[in-house]
Amino acid sequence: MKRHSATPPVHWWDWTSVVLLLLLLQTAAARLIATEWIPSLDLIRSFAWMGAIIGLAVGYSVFSSRRARWLSFFYMLFMLPLQWTVVIEGPVALEEKLSSVGGRLILSFSDLFARRPVEDPLFFLALMSVAFWVLSASAGYRLTRHQNFLTVTVPSMIGMLVIQSYDNGVRGRIWILAFFILLALLLLGQLTLLEQQKRWKEKRIFLSPENGLDLTSGMAIAAGLLIFTAWTISPSFIKIETARQAWSRITKPWTEFTQRFENAVSALDARGGGAASAEFYGTQLELGTGFSLSEAVMFTVETPELPASLKPPRYYWRGRVYDQFIDGRWTITGTQLEEFSPDAPLPFEWEEEFSTRFVFNVGEQPLSLLYAPAQAIWVSRPGSMVSVPGGSDDEVLSWSASPGLLPGETYQVEAMLSNPNIEQLRAAGTAYPQWVVERYLQLPDDVSPRIRALAQEIASGADTPFDKTSAITRYLRENIEYAPSLPEAPFNTDPLEWILFEHKQAYCVYYASIEIVMLRSLGIPARMAVGFAQGTGTSSRQDGFAEEVEGITVNTYTVRKQNAHAWPEVYFPGVGWVEFEPTGNQDPLDRPLAPRDSSSSSGLLIPDNVIPELDNESLRDQSLPDEELETPVVIVAPRSPLVYAIPILITLAALAAFLSRRYALPTRLPSILRASIERGGTETPGWILHWEHWVNLTSIERAFESVNFGLRQLKDPSPVHATPAERADKLASILPEAASSVKILLDEHQTSLYTSRTADARQARRAALTLRFQVILARIRHFWTGKYSPRL
Repeated sequence: MKRHSATPPVHWWDWTSVVLLLLLLQTAAARLIATEWIPSLDLIRSFAWMGAIIGLAVGYSVFSSRRARWLSFFYMLFMLPLQWTVVIEGPVALEEKLSSVGGRLILSFSDLFARRPVEDPLFFLALMSVAFWVLSASAGYRLTRHQNFLTVTVPSMIGMLVIQSYDNGVRGRIWILAFFILLALLLLGQLTLLEQQKRWKEKRIFLSPENGLDLTSGMAIAAGLLIFTAWTISPSFIKIETARQAWSRITKPWTEFTQRFENAVSALDARGGGAASAEFYGTQLELGTGFSLSEAVMFTVETPELPASLKPPRYYWRGRVYDQFIDGRWTITGTQLEEFSPDAPLPFEWEEEFSTRFVFNVGEQPLSLLYAPAQAIWVSRPGSMVSVPGGSDDEVLSWSASPGLLPGETYQVEAMLSNPNIEQLRAAGTAYPQWVVERYLQLPDDVSPRIRALAQEIASGADTPFDKTSAITRYLRENIEYAPSLPEAPFNTDPLEWILFEHKQAYCVYYASIEIVMLRSLGIPARMAVGFAQGTGTSSRQDGFAEEVEGITVNTYTVRKQNAHAWPEVYFPGVGWVEFEPTGNQDPLDRPLAPRDSSSSSGLLIPDNVIPELDNESLRDQSLPDEELETPVVIVAPRSPLVYAIPILITLAALAAFLSRRYALPTRLPSILRASIERGGTETPGWILHWEHWVNLTSIERAFESVNFGLRQLKDPSPVHATPAERADKLASILPEAASSVKILLDEHQTSLYTSRTADARQARRAALTLRFQVILARIRHFWTGKYSPRL
């Protein structure tokens, strides 16, 4: 009987050489870390370790060079992004970290290809990570596979020289290069010694252990003397013009390359590596003469599908809130700054069914101030929150991330949303909490009497705070023309009065400021909110009731710098803060009417009954046909597919169990399939024939099939005419550690065939399971070492 055997290649391993290589690669990583060019450079040490271990492992294995490279490549693709997430500080979810890292790298590559400076330090870290991984993995592979000193050390040496040429200001760091050269010389001596020992052994020259130790010690001393001599030689011997000219010619291609690639390392000048400290909105807001706007993308927002009761008429991405207005400046008063962590309990209570998750992707400008819709209650990034006392709970006015977010990063926001209808806002009344009255009714001491008088005149025909606010909003939209910038107001003139009565042009800050001052003069609490308008949405049509109401469903909004906006928020008891839109270049906000039947428990809104902000008189003129009022609107929510899927699956399972017991379906099915196929004149597939053969075997025969399985997996299948005993002996010779399991299977198989005794099917199944497990381990062992069994 001929036994299959594949002679594996000779595996080379020398612990001294391996340790020297690991130290050498860590020294190269330490030289880069010492530069302190960017934060998180310590990660390079981990990349050098992992790359070297992978390289040593695949070099020791029987993999081909191509397979080894692919294995190292895929392992790098898996490990490096996980390590890069360390730069995202704080208790942030892994998915968000990976998304942020990917977004930052995509933006960095975009800047590089567009020949713009790459300011994100993560890009340089990624480049160095890949470089050190490839360098270390290649060195480990070439050491264990070829023992070639030059291919192992030269790439690392070139990297050390490049780093030294760009970081030569600190004199002491040159000794890292000296230590690297010492390790390289020791490795060269060790490899040379091993090669000589191999030759001496072939020539049968005896070498005692003491001789080997003496050679190693002498090699280390010689390497140390060589380094010391090179470092103490007079510089005048090497500063010759010919050498400088030769060096210039050699390094000219590298110099030209670095000049073209200098945008990739722009982040090396920004050692902080965090977001820019300057925010678009600060703790104060001047009336000013205009915003600095552009097409630059600030962020994009992924919004969820919301029911009509929660989805606001329009999204406002709020960043800050101001409460006090003095001398043409809005400020925040009486606040407290608290640290926040995403995994810490919130300092206030909230109802989960009214909260919604939004995903923000940072655009082209770093962010520290986090923007959110309506009332944010949680953010996914650690940092701080500015809050003020607000009744039973503190009211959070703004959120900031620490460290700041760089372009391409992602953060999530949990926000409380509501879409109050007109009747709810009208019925809110004026029972304002004391904390609202104390904070949000402040007016400047020199507030213009003309503005007060105009507010009284506009609101004279309105009965509720909502109607008064709507009337003022409509007046400003109709009488003030929008202008992106304004000239300076005349000297010694109230700028709001000048805008309202003379200039009659304004942008959002003036619109909102005038409305807030007017409302506060009428005793209606209001405040200034700043951030960004909704932006440009990408839309997709949806079927059903949502399409009837709105026609489209917006999934993602792109918010640019030109969408910077300020708007008033008005407080309604029992409802909270509600946005209004007086700015002329923005579309008016649409508020829904009350449900058609106030006694209905469904609370459904009339689909087409959505109107803009109107005054009381306009609403009195609105009427609906009597027949429409008498016909209730019934909306049936679509059933979940699980409602139908679960009963169907239960029915199919019960039917399959019945057929199996009644008609022995699992045993007869392959025969039925084969007969049906053959009647059609088609050749029966092999898998059906194997299936039919399998179901007709006894339990002992099925267990013995594990022997045939093992022979096939070990690449030595037996011919058809081989007896069970021959098959068992063949498998036991290839895999000696499985001999006991093979013997049990053979004994039970022969017992069932040739004796009157009943074979132990349970013992046979256990032996078959053990044998299959041992065969799989043997395949894995052969994949790495070229051997099926360690005993051979």
